[in-house]
Amino acid sequence: MTLKEKILFLLKNKEKSPNKYLESLITKSIVCFKKIGFTELKKTCFKSVLNSDFDLPNRKNEIESSLLKKLSFNNKFISLYFINGFLNSKLSNLCQLKKYIKFDSLNNCLFNKNKQITKYFCNTLFYKENLFVPNSFIAINISLTTDGIFLKIPKNTNLKIPIEIINIYSPKKSSLINFKNIIVVGKNSKLKIIERHISTSKNSIFSNVFTEIFSKDQSKIELFKLENDFRKTDLIDNTLIKQSSKSVCQVFTFSSNIRNLNIINNINCVQVGTDTQSFFNGLSFFKKSNKISKIYNNIFLKSLFSNSVSLQNYKGIFSKNSYGIFKSKLKIKDNLYNIKSKQINSNLLLSNSSKVLSRPEFQTASSQVKCSHGTNIGKLEKKTLFFFRSRGIEKKQSRKLAILIFANELIKLVNLKILKNNIRDYFKKNIR
Repeated sequence: MTLKEKILFLLKNKEKSPNKYLESLITKSIVCFKKIGFTELKKTCFKSVLNSDFDLPNRKNEIESSLLKKLSFNNKFISLYFINGFLNSKLSNLCQLKKYIKFDSLNNCLFNKNKQITKYFCNTLFYKENLFVPNSFIAINISLTTDGIFLKIPKNTNLKIPIEIINIYSPKKSSLINFKNIIVVGKNSKLKIIERHISTSKNSIFSNVFTEIFSKDQSKIELFKLENDFRKTDLIDNTLIKQSSKSVCQVFTFSSNIRNLNIINNINCVQVGTDTQSFFNGLSFFKKSNKISKIYNNIFLKSLFSNSVSLQNYKGIFSKNSYGIFKSKLKIKDNLYNIKSKQINSNLLLSNSSKVLSRPEFQTASSQVKCSHGTNIGKLEKKTLFFFRSRGIEKKQSRKLAILIFANELIKLVNLKILKNNIRDYFKKNIR
């Protein structure tokens, strides 16, 4: 059964949930999907995926625990392991997690009629002031999601230990994997999250992730997304963020391909309070490939209150047969003031067959704003290479050094040393 046929079959034969609130959302999502259909998919690199054979994973698929121990960046971190979309509580150090915050698997919350989940589930999507453009990927996720996490950080909590969400794909058949995350950071609290996707399977994977983040007053969340351990995996990642007054949200996305990879990263953020700060940084490094690999970075930011700051800084390094798409839109409500925003997109093309499409824009009727955007697309400068060569550095090393310097502007923004070193080492190892 093709992916297209599988999705239509599952939506048609969907069992009703005992949670009335969830069931109403699923109904809304199915209605939304019927209006949109697969039109959105067909406009992207996933058009060919629709005709491929995919199945749904089950909980029985496991991998060796000895391998899992090597996946964490640090054994002191709080690690949550998801295997094929399902939380593995035996491998995850949940006892340590529950000392600090409220946590449960999404599956348990939904079917145990958890009142907390009812308050937050799809709140960013259907928020009255923030009706995002309908998204077929999100509609499919809400209807077919298997599991995920519900994290709630109590107010006045500074969680110094980072939380790792490690998504491992190891199905025995080509699989469609849907999972959803809900993250709530309480008033005056701080949280760091590392989200990783790792494939150990030889089969094709289509991963559809939907994350909602609620950043309360005076809170700070740092989210690091690592998308560089894929094999035969296509990823769609939708992240919706709702920021309250004096909150700070930082998202860093690192994407790279190993084997014919396609990625769509959609970040939607609404600032629902004054004095909010939003920082979105992305670094894409696509190596030479026999088939075309594409990366989409789509950002939509909506300011509803004055005195807000936002900065978007995305860099791309593209080799043979790789294609980068950057689209960013800032929408400012009328009659606001003291809004500062920058949209920056810089790209390095290492081959004549690599391409980039960049489209930053902002929409406002307010005059008291400072908004700027810029795009740079080019190749390695001969002057730079000559500078290194004239100092006795070999040609290959000169090229590597120039690329690393270009990427380092964003790498140095990662304030977790172990993570920063890991990304830098990845570049040193894979630059050709």
